[in-house]
Amino acid sequence: MHVDLYSRQILLVVVVFVCICISSTGHTLAEAQSPDTPAGARLMEVIDLINLGERAAAEEYIAEAYSSEFKDAFPMTQHIGVFGQLHNMWPDLELAEVIESGETSIKALLKSEPANLWLDVSLEVETHPPHRISSMGVAPGSAPEGHRGSRNTESAIFSLEDLESYLSDAESAETFSGVVMVARNGAPVFQRAYGLACKNHNVPNELDTKFNLGSINKLFTGVAAAKLMQEGRLGLDDPIGRYLDDFPDEAASKVTIKHLLQMSSGWGDYWNNETYLSTRFDLRRVSDYMVFLKDMPLEFEPGSESIHSNTGYEVLGAVIEAVTGQDYYDYIRDSIYTKAGMANSDSYARDSVVENMATGYTNIHPYDERGQGYRWANTLMLSPTGTPAGGGYSTAGDMLRFANALKKYDLLNTRYTGLLLNRFEGFADSDEPAGRIAYAGGAPGVSAYLSMDLEKDETVIVLSNYDSPIAIEIGRTIGEMLDSLE
Repeated sequence: MHVDLYSRQILLVVVVFVCICISSTGHTLAEAQSPDTPAGARLMEVIDLINLGERAAAEEYIAEAYSSEFKDAFPMTQHIGVFGQLHNMWPDLELAEVIESGETSIKALLKSEPANLWLDVSLEVETHPPHRISSMGVAPGSAPEGHRGSRNTESAIFSLEDLESYLSDAESAETFSGVVMVARNGAPVFQRAYGLACKNHNVPNELDTKFNLGSINKLFTGVAAAKLMQEGRLGLDDPIGRYLDDFPDEAASKVTIKHLLQMSSGWGDYWNNETYLSTRFDLRRVSDYMVFLKDMPLEFEPGSESIHSNTGYEVLGAVIEAVTGQDYYDYIRDSIYTKAGMANSDSYARDSVVENMATGYTNIHPYDERGQGYRWANTLMLSPTGTPAGGGYSTAGDMLRFANALKKYDLLNTRYTGLLLNRFEGFADSDEPAGRIAYAGGAPGVSAYLSMDLEKDETVIVLSNYDSPIAIEIGRTIGEMLDSLE
C-alpha cells in the first residue's frame, strides 16, 4: 500500500478490484494493540471516527487534525465523504494487525467483524507536534493467510434453504438488492433476484437484469491481454513503448505489460487529474483517456511496489487497440462476449437506452448524513461509459457463461488460463491456483462478486445495485456455506 493513496484519490475506497484465494482453514485473529507513537495515536482516532459515522464530527476532526496541504488537496465534502463511505462499507472496524510502524508512519490491517471484511490503511503524520495527518491511504484488504472469519451461529448459513432465508431477510431490511447465483458443474443450483432495479417505477430485479460490474471488467481486459500473448502478438515483459508512441521515455521504456496487469506500473489512479475532472463526462473512448494519462508522471519505480491502478488498465486498453487494430470494446465483444455467449454484457453508454438495466442506489450522498435506505440514484456519479478498468454491465447468467467458458478453456488454452488465474505469475500446468479465486468490483450503488473453485467446479455470482461491499459479504458467506457442506 502506497502511503499517498488517499491524497491521490478520495474515492478509491469504492472503486474496488479484489483478487483473493479464500483458504478453507483458519484461526482466530486477536485484536492488535496500536503502537505508542504519534502515527499510532492518529490511526486509532481515525478508526473511532469511522465507527462513529457522524458527519459533523468528521468535519471537525479534519479541520483540526489534517495538515494544511492534505486538507486543501480536496474539498471538505470529499474528505468527509470518505469517512461516510468507510462507515457504511466497513462497519465496526477494529485494529487487526500492524504491518509496519514508525514514529510518523503506520500501515495496518483493520477488520469489520460484522461483515467479515478487511481494510488496509496507511497513514503518515507530520514530524512535529501536534503531528497532523499529512497523508492517508485506504483500500479493501484481505484476511491474513490461514484466517477465516467465524459468524454468529444464529445467522450461519448451512444450506441453500438457509441462504434463501438469509437473502430474503437482507432484502426486507433494505441491505441487499440484486441477484445471487450458485452453480455446480456449470449449472445453477440456486438463483434468485431481490429488490428493485428501478425504485422510481417499482421495477423488480429479475434474473436477467443487467448490473454494473465495477472493476470486474479488469478481468475481461486481462483475458484479452492473455489471448494476445497466447497468439504471440503481445509479450508479458514488453515495454509499453513497443506499442504506444505518445508516452515519455521514462514510462515507455520502463513500464511493461506485466506491470500494468499487476498494478505495479508506477501509476495509481487519475481521479484528481485536472484534465480528467474537467472532461470526465465527455470520455467515451480509450483514446480520450490517453490524452491526459500519457502525461501523468510515475509515482514510483515500475515493479517496486503495487497500488490500486485504474490508470494501468486504461493504458492496457490502449495497448490492446494498438495490437489488434480494433476498438477496445469491439475486441472484447468479439473475443470474449460472443465466444462465451454473453449476449447481455457490454460497456453500455450511460445515456443510451438499454433494456433490463438496474439503476444503482447509494447511501453515499453529501446531503444525507444518515446514509440509510439507499434512496439516492448513482447515475450522475458514473462515467459516460465503462472502460478497460471497470464499469461495464452484465447479468448473472452471462457471468456464469463466462466462468464456464474460462474453465472449459474456450477463451484461453490451459497454459494461459493458468497465467490469468495466477495473476500473471506462472502457469496453471505448473502451479494451479488453490481454493476459491474471487474477483470483485464496487462503487456507489455498485457491488459485484465472482468466485470460482476450479477443483470442485463451483461458481458463486452476486450482483447488486447497492453499495459495495455487500456482494463481497454475501459471496464470502456462500463460500463458507459451500465449504461446510463438504
